[in-house]
Amino acid sequence: MKIRIVLAMCALALGGCVPRYLLVPAEPISVAGNALIVHPASKWNAVPTNRFETKWEETWTRNGPLLETVTFMGGVPDGKAMVVQRKKDDRQVSVFRADMTPQDLVSMIEASYRVRGVAVFEIESVDPADFLGGKGLKLRYKYAPNNGISKKGSCVARVIDKKLYFMKLDGVSSHYFDAALPEFDRMVATAELR
Repeated sequence: MKIRIVLAMCALALGGCVPRYLLVPAEPISVAGNALIVHPASKWNAVPTNRFETKWEETWTRNGPLLETVTFMGGVPDGKAMVVQRKKDDRQVSVFRADMTPQDLVSMIEASYRVRGVAVFEIESVDPADFLGGKGLKLRYKYAPNNGISKKGSCVARVIDKKLYFMKLDGVSSHYFDAALPEFDRMVATAELR
């Protein structure tokens, strides 16, 4: 009897340590520190924040972060990095500058993957794209993270009032990326500044 009580108490204590995913309803919702409003057509799960996320960032998933994620970045100011990094880290991502060229933005996005250990990163296309009521850029890419599972990605970005806004979809190449892409594209097309 005492063993059951102890096991039940341990389970309750450990349950409090498990990060909690929050259900995101299929309705207009503010994301990324209330910087953007997006219109998901289906329910998602908000991924718990972690120490590697900036205060401008929010991530969602439907099937788990190893399979697919949608990341929203809302208003990275000029002079700030889009990733959390320590000054003593060997590899660094450039800080965002409001006067960056599209090529500089693409390089910065690629570097954000490389500092997290992605050795193989291939850019498939960079095109102009409508985003948040104006012209931005769309980047399509594929990569292989450390776990060796091939992934695809799509990112749209735009600089507005000297701040960087972007949305990106990353997913396993075999199914999850293609399954999430139509809804991601709809969210991009209907996203608004708050």
